[in-house]
Amino acid sequence: MQEVYCVYKKISLFLNLLHLNYIVNFYNISIFFIKIIIFTLILSSCNIELKEKKTLFNRIINLKKNDQLINHSKDDTKYKKNKNVNFQFFKNFMTIKNESSFISFLSNNTLFKKTVYIQKNSNFFRSARQIGLNLFDINTAIQAIEWQISFHKIHPNSTFDLIFLKEKTNSKKNKNILLGIKLNNIDKTYYSIRAMNGNFYDIHGFNTSKMNMNFLFLKKYRISSSFNLHRIHPITHRISRHLGVDLAMPQGTVVRATSNGKVIKTGFNKISGFYVVLKHFNQCITKYMHLKKILVKINQDVQINQKIALSGNSGRTTGPHLHYEIWINKHAVNPIYAQSDFIEPLTDKKLTLYFKISKIILSKLK
Repeated sequence: MQEVYCVYKKISLFLNLLHLNYIVNFYNISIFFIKIIIFTLILSSCNIELKEKKTLFNRIINLKKNDQLINHSKDDTKYKKNKNVNFQFFKNFMTIKNESSFISFLSNNTLFKKTVYIQKNSNFFRSARQIGLNLFDINTAIQAIEWQISFHKIHPNSTFDLIFLKEKTNSKKNKNILLGIKLNNIDKTYYSIRAMNGNFYDIHGFNTSKMNMNFLFLKKYRISSSFNLHRIHPITHRISRHLGVDLAMPQGTVVRATSNGKVIKTGFNKISGFYVVLKHFNQCITKYMHLKKILVKINQDVQINQKIALSGNSGRTTGPHLHYEIWINKHAVNPIYAQSDFIEPLTDKKLTLYFKISKIILSKLK
């Protein structure tokens, strides 16, 4: 406000002087309007600056509110899920180790089938509500099959066969787990079966909707600095964005590729130290910084869990650690929360169990 007040004061003084020495001629009138325009531009630039500061301030306030909303939304999500699903029941389901234990689990609970028929001028949501499915079960069904076919391409007269596992309980609330879906859409059939890890796969045990990513190292090492867009840098003491996570690990620790990809950049700079950048599928990029030694070359193809570097203390750091970033569609995302955007591939052992159990579910779907 002080800057604006000074500009207003200068304009007033100028106009007073101009009024005192005013001589009516074309030259003075032209100069008068030119100076008015210049002062107006100066004044507007000050206003813009103030508006930008105000906008920035509002954004910071909104960010804080959004953080609170996110925390509340997570709590609300847990509450809504707990209303529809008994999580201990689901946890017991995910601990099944073999086919015999699955059959034993079935004997203590109930498999039942629901069929959703898509009528003309209707859609899956409305049709599912008409047969009594709750919102949680509908949302689970959509997520389970939408990676294979867009719901905009589902035609009238299509049918969804859904297999649920219902816990035997005296409670009136539905405690169901969706185990499988069969979608008949025109002349093509789609299947989606739940594995013991909770994810859905096709009849071959694959899910191409999400990229395979190994995040075990995030659990193995302590996070010394989290993803933070407003972090105060420990060296510069200025607010600077921290677009990844710092993992405290001794120098020389093996750094592995978190997914299949290609090396698109390696090098050294004063801030990042030695670094490696990998490009993966689905517009995903991972970055590894402050390394001691780089073990790969540009344009080299790498596989998930392959050694790509040794961790170090190079660049601008306060101690040995690995700085790890994930970028999706040119936007940095928090690696801790990004885990839900990727899927765990089925190992050979889990795939064998998946095929045995999926046979039982498929027999109910056909």
